[in-house]
Amino acid sequence: MMTTKVVWTLLLVTAYSGEDFDFEPIGSYDTIAECYVASTQEFWDDMPINQEALCIRTEELISETD
Repeated sequence: MMTTKVVWTLLLVTAYSGEDFDFEPIGSYDTIAECYVASTQEFWDDMPINQEALCIRTEELISETD
């Protein structure tokens, strides 16, 4: 049986222009607080220009075993 779980995904977003973006998933966290802490630990002083770390709520499919 498949169920869904809501998680917070940390993304690194890179802007090449105002209309051209790329993203890279960094990790998944149970709470927005955990996601935010991870983003500050990872990128606090080293965030390049045209990049931003953001947390977004997502759903994951989980397989349940009996």
